[in-house]
Amino acid sequence: MLLTVSSLSAMGVGCTPSGPPKAPVEIDDAPRDAILSPEGTPIALRRSVVADQYFWLRTKVLEGEAPPAFAQSFAAMHDLRADLAADPTAWEDLEVPLGEVSTASELLAIYEKLPEKKDVGGQTVQFRAGAMRLARAMATNEATYRKGPYRLHADAIGIAANDLATHLVPREADILRAIEADMALPGGARPIVVTLVSDAPYPGIFAADQRGRVMASFVRVRGLDGNALVETVLHESLHALDEMTVRESTAMNMLRAALAKRGIDAENSNAEMAINTVTFAEAASLVRRFIDPKYRPLGESGFYTLYAPAPAIVEAWTRHVDGEALDATADAIANAVTAP
Repeated sequence: MLLTVSSLSAMGVGCTPSGPPKAPVEIDDAPRDAILSPEGTPIALRRSVVADQYFWLRTKVLEGEAPPAFAQSFAAMHDLRADLAADPTAWEDLEVPLGEVSTASELLAIYEKLPEKKDVGGQTVQFRAGAMRLARAMATNEATYRKGPYRLHADAIGIAANDLATHLVPREADILRAIEADMALPGGARPIVVTLVSDAPYPGIFAADQRGRVMASFVRVRGLDGNALVETVLHESLHALDEMTVRESTAMNMLRAALAKRGIDAENSNAEMAINTVTFAEAASLVRRFIDPKYRPLGESGFYTLYAPAPAIVEAWTRHVDGEALDATADAIANAVTAP
């Protein structure tokens, strides 16, 4: 058979398309937000480009530098840190939305409704303007961040999620039942979402709340794996449960009442330190009871050594887990905090 030019064209072989050449279509395969746990898991794990960039910037500000492409975001976060340094709780209004938004543009729309000014450590700062400056810069950099640092970060987060799927997820239902018993929580579903980020400032765990209305939890995966990662996720989950039941009769609120009777109210840093110690103790206890009886708690190499009453608080909480009445436990912990 003789193949002519016309027959080749009909077959689509060797022919030149008419009209101007079209630009190649760029495929955007950079990772986006995702829920990383099976549907119905009591403690869901989440990946978020907005939260990851935000906490990465907080880390870079502490390190003193960031890649040139992120100079505007770095400068905005640097100035925010200077404004908010006197009160760590001042960050909460900025971080609660990170548990839900998918883009920095959504974050900007929320920040536009923040109070114009805020009292931080006795100083008035331009709160809304600083937050909006950060969100605008993050929005400008978002595509660059997703295609750059976030590719590697998403891989690390995925490895951590797989680690948790092996060690934590199969036991979550049993663990949640134990938490409800230990913490005297009223029954009822309380979905918990923990957003995993690649990096974050020390201590790498952040809980942002609006006093029982909205809760967001974040865990840095860098440097954590296995049961240490499980303990950290449980630690933040306990914070979430505590904040969501802040107006109910729970073990934590019984402890707060026992401390208040001894003059340790919410304004006293010992109240927060005692609650944190109990949270550490409960999270480590859960790992030991349900995953690894030989596990060494993270607090033993850090938090417990920094707060003098911690060993006595842990001992009292261990007795409660073993069956001691909650009122006796609360009194023992309060006594440990107020002892000379």
